[in-house]
Amino acid sequence: MALTYFDTKEELLDFLTQLAEKQLDKTVEWRQSIDVTILLQPSNTGGWSMAQCLSHLNAYSDYYLASFRHGISTHEKYLQNHSIKSTWLGRLAIKSMHPETGKSKFKAMKGYIPDTELPALEVLDTFISHQKNLLEVLKLARNYQLNQITIPISIAKFLTLRLADALYFLIIHQERHILQAERNLKGK
Repeated sequence: MALTYFDTKEELLDFLTQLAEKQLDKTVEWRQSIDVTILLQPSNTGGWSMAQCLSHLNAYSDYYLASFRHGISTHEKYLQNHSIKSTWLGRLAIKSMHPETGKSKFKAMKGYIPDTELPALEVLDTFISHQKNLLEVLKLARNYQLNQITIPISIAKFLTLRLADALYFLIIHQERHILQAERNLKGK
C-alpha cells in the first residue's frame, strides 16, 4: 500500500473506511481462530506480542475516538464534498507512521506502552469495539468540513491536527501495528 494523499473528503473517507473495515475483519478472524497463548507470545525478535500491539492501539483509540466525536460535535454540518488540505505536521505524522515510508522505530510514549500480562481476548474485543466506533465516526465525518475541525494530538495536546489528518494518522498507525502483529503470527 503506497502512501497516498487524497484530494477530496470523499476519496479520503472511502479509503479510510475500506482500511478500517479490513482491520476489523482481520481482528475478528484472529479472535475466532487464534489461541490465547499465541496472542500473548512475544515476537521472535523480542518485540510486542499480538495482544500488546492491539492493547497499544486501544490506548490511542481511547483518546482519539472521544476527541473525534468532541471535535465533530462542536461544528456545523457541511454536507458538500471538499478538498483536503493536509498541514505539514499532518503529512509528517502520516508519513512517519505509514508502513512503507515510516521505517524508523519509535519508542512508545509513557501511557501507551502495553503490559506484558494482558487479558488477550478482552484486548481483542476492545479493539473490535473501537473499530466499530471508528467506522461510525468515519460515517459521521462525511457530514462535516474536515479542514475546519482540529484534534489535539495525544502526546502533546498543544499541537493539533486537522480531523482529516488525525483520522488518517490513527488508521495508518493501526495498520502499522496490525502488520507487526501479523509478522508475529507468521513467525509462530
